[in-house]
Amino acid sequence: MEKSNLIPFLRKKLDILFIGLNPAKGSSENRHYFSVNQAFWNQLFDAGLITKEINKSKADERIFGDNNLNYKNWNYGITDLIPYIAESNSSKIKPTDEDLARLVQNIILYKPKTVVLLHGKVLDKFKNGEKTNTGKIGKLIKNCDTMFFNIAFPHGNAINSERKVERYIELREYIENNKI
Repeated sequence: MEKSNLIPFLRKKLDILFIGLNPAKGSSENRHYFSVNQAFWNQLFDAGLITKEINKSKADERIFGDNNLNYKNWNYGITDLIPYIAESNSSKIKPTDEDLARLVQNIILYKPKTVVLLHGKVLDKFKNGEKTNTGKIGKLIKNCDTMFFNIAFPHGNAINSERKVERYIELREYIENNKI
């Protein structure tokens, strides 16, 4: 395991905050989120959450650092449950209660409208036993209005891309219908 070189895209007034488990080694080396595999960006495009297909190499700067390509100019951000470790083998990652507490403090501080939990281990820290890729799972932090969604990691699992895109569409429709 290595120290991560990624800097989270966190700020107030986010419509969607994506939360991964930890940065992958390749993304850390490239210094860009989801820069090793195109699947995440394709799924966001297919779901209508971004308005243009975008190359993975610097997509995070365009989508998380700006909002010109985001649906209705919504604001997106990203962080990880364990942002300080770069490791591509998630079986080596052991989230702690302290990691969760730090993340919860950030969610309370930044108040995103919605949060997308992108990995089963992240989901388990919030809601153990929940099935992966179920979409909307509710408000998980006491006295916090942020709505949580569970969408499977973009690649490397048995859940096909179409089912993930369906969950992203559900997320988009939730935000639109609730005018949050």
